[in-house]
Amino acid sequence: CKLESIEFHGPASELEKLKATADSLGAACYAVDTGFSFMNVENGHAADPRSLCTIHPYFTILDEAEARDVIDEFVARSRTEAGCVHYGWTKVGDKLFCREGYTDGDAVLAHLGNVGSCIGKLLARPCKLDRIEFHGPAVELEKLKETAANLGAALYAHDSGVQRYEKA
Repeated sequence: CKLESIEFHGPASELEKLKATADSLGAACYAVDTGFSFMNVENGHAADPRSLCTIHPYFTILDEAEARDVIDEFVARSRTEAGCVHYGWTKVGDKLFCREGYTDGDAVLAHLGNVGSCIGKLLARPCKLDRIEFHGPAVELEKLKETAANLGAALYAHDSGVQRYEKA
């Protein structure tokens, strides 16, 4: 295997603690800009099948002032979604990343329907989409294949892992 890139996302104060490690790895450090999380119920090492899906969009900021209003609208709309587990934005320099997780593929589709106008506004001028990825269990990614193809998104099926939190 070859490591293509590595990133740390978190509050600026926590990223500062990782600076030496990040520098030694050539890692980008994306500081939290805004967002929320509904992951507040720790459930230990859950044995049941997981359905969590995440979207990983990366943007280049062309006009930060103009992007701010759209980012705030994304957060406000996403906060209302029953299937949203966590949502927020991180950035480093002129790079912007949206951290977002959903209960399953259906919740991803509902989210994209809810924020469709925001996507259009963000891409109309203030940002350029660099790449987008969907991650989740293969069965959930099946639901996203057509949407991923339309967006030019890569699909990454979960291979293994641990999820300690569930949506409250």
